[in-house]
Amino acid sequence: MIVHRIAAAAGAVLMGTATLAGSAAGASTSSSASPASFVYRFGAVGSKGKIAATERLTPTPVSGIEGTVVQIATSNSDGYALTSDGTVWAWGAGAFGELGNGSAIRFELRAVRVQFPKGVRITSLANPMPFDGALAIDSTGHAWAWGLNASGDLCASTAVAQRPVRLPLAQVTLATGARDHSLLYAAGRVLACGDGAGGALGTGSTTNVSTPTPVVGLPTTQVVALTSSWEGSGALLRDGTYWNWGYNAAGQLGNGTTTDSAVPVQVRLPDVVRQVFQGGSGPANGQTVAILGNGSVWAWGDNTRGQLGDGTRTSSDVPVPVDVPSGTSFVKVASGGYASYGIDRFGHLWSWGDNSNGQLGRASGPSVETRPVPVGIHAAQVSSTANNVAGFSREGRG
Repeated sequence: MIVHRIAAAAGAVLMGTATLAGSAAGASTSSSASPASFVYRFGAVGSKGKIAATERLTPTPVSGIEGTVVQIATSNSDGYALTSDGTVWAWGAGAFGELGNGSAIRFELRAVRVQFPKGVRITSLANPMPFDGALAIDSTGHAWAWGLNASGDLCASTAVAQRPVRLPLAQVTLATGARDHSLLYAAGRVLACGDGAGGALGTGSTTNVSTPTPVVGLPTTQVVALTSSWEGSGALLRDGTYWNWGYNAAGQLGNGTTTDSAVPVQVRLPDVVRQVFQGGSGPANGQTVAILGNGSVWAWGDNTRGQLGDGTRTSSDVPVPVDVPSGTSFVKVASGGYASYGIDRFGHLWSWGDNSNGQLGRASGPSVETRPVPVGIHAAQVSSTANNVAGFSREGRG
């Protein structure tokens, strides 16, 4: 059921600082998940169905990473960590080259190093990552892709890349991907590749494209963050306005309708958007969660498993406030398939929504949480795609 709720306020008009969920944040880690800090994972990964051996019901350290982690990211099938020296580490499924190390194994639980050409230093990861694939941006503004490229969503010329290949773009500063499409911000333009179903490419049509194609209808204001989900895309602008496009069966676009849009539409919110993250892993879900300039947290879209965090299981095609616990302020948010996440100002991790595959990081308790509940660990960043969750802690505060 979708309730067509009345939006709380008109669009934001104030200036504010805006960052994408999962932006780089400093923390240290080690290959043995030492007491100093650790990268962790929970939930499960999968491509054509869940890989049961990867399922973890509580946050579990990832071994094999060397160096100081500054960012993590997820796809449906893998987790990735970027270290301060520009190295990328991967774990999870590998049949389509998602690990980026030249192998094609079913899965890998220990992190392996993604093999970029000598001299390439990565500075940021796409977050979330494309379906069964990955994107990264180097220090010279070039984008790299590896993994499955079945629908042209990696903007590459090969169907499968077991090691990273450089894309024919320059001045790339942002990237994201999900299902079978990707978005990149290059030289001041948002470009899309892949499957156009639902209007996810924002090109004005549902036609597939395998080369970077401009998104149409966005204001000329600088884009400061990109986010994506199953057949969904979004862009956060420097002026604090948020625009999204694509699939809208559960009100994922937040514009008071359930009609898909192949061009960007603005989400009306009561203040500027400071940080935003799309979630959704299929036609039965899809939701967005955002932190506003006044500190409030809002969400919209599918809520059949409580992932909007408002205490109900009623979907909404306009933003509704997340029921953040009294005295708690979220500074980062993320969302996956049927679950959402928040990190508060003290670094505590919270989760809400579905827990059927351990996505909430809580081995016990209800299978659905309609309001944020504590996971019981600290986090500097969390990322989730489908049922896969990854994060890292600072100073060993597990």
